Amino acid sequence: MVSKKIRITEEVYKKLMEIKGENESFSYLFLRLIKGQKYNIEKSFSAWDLSNEEMKGIWGDINTRSGRHWKKSDIGDL
Repeated sequence: MVSKKIRITEEVYKKLMEIKGENESFSYLFLRLIKGQKYNIEKSFSAWDLSNEEMKGIWGDINTRSGRHWKKSDIGDL
């Protein structure tokens, strides 16, 4: 296993300790938190009845604001 050091503030450390399981390593804690943050933007879109023009408008706005040309396939399962 590779080991890496990261710097966090005392405040962040205390908050992580509050949510970390008693026998849970920080690696598993981070994995758990990351998995909990997965979000698929397309699932949100499917909650609305959007026309093709509305979808193009949304993706166009995302591309314009981000400065990068995003496609739905770039997002995948976040």
